[in-house]
Amino acid sequence: MPSSLDWMTRWPGTVLAFLWGFAEGTLFFILPDVPLSFVALFRPRRALVHMVAIVAGAVLGGAVMYTWSTHTPGARAAVAHVPAVSSAMFERAERDFKQYGIWGVSLGPVRGIPYKVYAVEAPAYSALGPFLLVTIPARLWRLVVVWLGFAGTGALLRKLGRAGLAPALHAVFWIVSYAIYWTTVK
Repeated sequence: MPSSLDWMTRWPGTVLAFLWGFAEGTLFFILPDVPLSFVALFRPRRALVHMVAIVAGAVLGGAVMYTWSTHTPGARAAVAHVPAVSSAMFERAERDFKQYGIWGVSLGPVRGIPYKVYAVEAPAYSALGPFLLVTIPARLWRLVVVWLGFAGTGALLRKLGRAGLAPALHAVFWIVSYAIYWTTVK
């Protein structure tokens, strides 16, 4: 790990993971997978702690958005103004809830629909407690996939003696991923 980023593997990085999970669960638009994947490249076991922190932050963020949306339509309007969130995402989230119940939230990652969209739509389909319980596996499965991919890549790079390439590969992966997402999101 670059020495300038060593702090990410200690408690400040865990706090960042929690805050990022919360922020992305509310109104921020960059996935917490970005810092998680970076830590997973270099310290896969430590990244598991970050994963727990991200999910905890997301649960808190989901609770905030759910509660906000039960009291005012302003929550939905605020989420609608987040970059790359479209009205079609709200419609798809509603269909997912109608078809799959609260488990519809777990489809967000494969549909490119942010969790926050489901969180503000959830009060019409679920009580807060069950929604937050489903949030844990719904958020966790994508993080596990990201962790596996980056932990494996880091291990391969170390085995090949090319660990120095990890930061550049990480940056390229996320720049390309977001460029594709932002140009294809509907």
